[in-house]
Amino acid sequence: MSGVLARYCQSLSPALRRYYRASLLPCLVFLALAAWHEWAARYGALALPWRFSFALAPVLAMAWMFAAYLRFLRDCDELERRIELGALAWSAGITLQASMAALFLLDAGLVAWSGRHVAASLGLLLVVSYALIRGWLHRRYA
Repeated sequence: MSGVLARYCQSLSPALRRYYRASLLPCLVFLALAAWHEWAARYGALALPWRFSFALAPVLAMAWMFAAYLRFLRDCDELERRIELGALAWSAGITLQASMAALFLLDAGLVAWSGRHVAASLGLLLVVSYALIRGWLHRRYA
């Protein structure tokens, strides 16, 4: 298993290796803040400003990760940038189409999904479609 992981790490471009290193701390901060948010959401005695702070704190860590991703896009070569932007465009389009479908199905009263489940499903769809398309584009251009 470690041989496969070592080969994978060696196959990464220098820009992608730097991005993974740069995004490690923001990812850990995001996970910690998300866990903190979960605790605060269940603890009902907090004042409203604190509840807003705990609810929005993970967004700041996500913005930090996004800034690292933008630096990665600036640092990567033309082919890698093309793959990344293609994956972003496709995943955004897929998620936008799914959002519109969910909106119209909910508006027509054909489904009774909760907003929490719709939002979580759309976020998951965005991440999964990006990862799958990125992997497919890497194999296509490799």
